[in-house]
Amino acid sequence: MNDHCVVRVGERWHVFGITKLTPEVDPHQERWFCHGSGESLGEGGFREHARVCDFGARAWAPTLAFDGERWVMIYGPDRLRAAICDDPRLESWHEAPCTLGGGPLGAVLRDGMIFRLDDDSWLLYATGKRGPEGVVSVCVSENLLDWRFVRFALRTEGSAKQPAWGACESPFVFRHEGAYWLSITHTTSGQGPAEYHETVLFRSQNPFDFGSYDGSERNVAARLAAHAPEYLVEPESGRWYVTSAGWIGERFGTVIPGSVAIRALEWR
Repeated sequence: MNDHCVVRVGERWHVFGITKLTPEVDPHQERWFCHGSGESLGEGGFREHARVCDFGARAWAPTLAFDGERWVMIYGPDRLRAAICDDPRLESWHEAPCTLGGGPLGAVLRDGMIFRLDDDSWLLYATGKRGPEGVVSVCVSENLLDWRFVRFALRTEGSAKQPAWGACESPFVFRHEGAYWLSITHTTSGQGPAEYHETVLFRSQNPFDFGSYDGSERNVAARLAAHAPEYLVEPESGRWYVTSAGWIGERFGTVIPGSVAIRALEWR
C-alpha cells in the first residue's frame, strides 16, 4: 500500500490504499485499491477484503466521506473520479459522476483529501501545480460529488522543492486545540529515505489559508519523518495515531515495506 485513507464505521476501522500486483515502482499499474478492516488502531491487525474501484483506470490516493446515507470515495489522478457505497461493510462500490468547476487554467489536482467543514459543506484539499509553484488547492462541495475550486490553501516558493508534478504531496487537514492543521509530504520521491519521509505541518485559524512554504522553518508548526501520513483519534481512549506508507525500495526507506505503519502520536 502507498497513499491511503482510514475511516471508522460503527465499531470498525477501514483502510483503503493504492496497490498493485508487483513490488516494483510503476505508478501506471496502480489501478485499484486494497481494503482492510479491524477493530483497533493500536492492537492486532486488519483483515484483508477484496479489491475495490477496479474500473480500468489508474486509481490513486482515495479519500472517503459519509453524507448521512452513503459513503463517497474521491480519487485520481488523471481526473477527479468518484465511487459510491451503500454497504456498511464498505465492500461494494460503483462509479458515480463527479464534477470540478472554477479551477484555474493549468492547475492539476491529485492526492485529494476530504475534510468536513460543517453540517452543510465539505472541503477537498489536493496537491497541484500553479506555474513553477507547488500548491495545495482547496475546493468546496455540498454533496461530495460536485466540487468548486476556492483558492490555493498553501503555496511553495523560494528554496522549496519544485518538481514538475508538485512536491506538496498527500495533504491532510485536521482540527486540534482550536486550530486547523495541514500536513504535506514535501518530497520529490527520489533523493533518499530522509527526503521521501519529509512531512511538514502548518497551523492556521483559517482552513482556506495556510500561508506559504519556502523550505525554511518560517510558518512551519511541526515536522515528522513519515510519508503520506493520516492523523487519527481513537474515540474511546482519545489517543492520537499517525500512519505512514510508501513505495518499496532502498531509496525510499518505507517503515514497513508494502504496508501501512502506525504508531501513537504524542502532542507536546
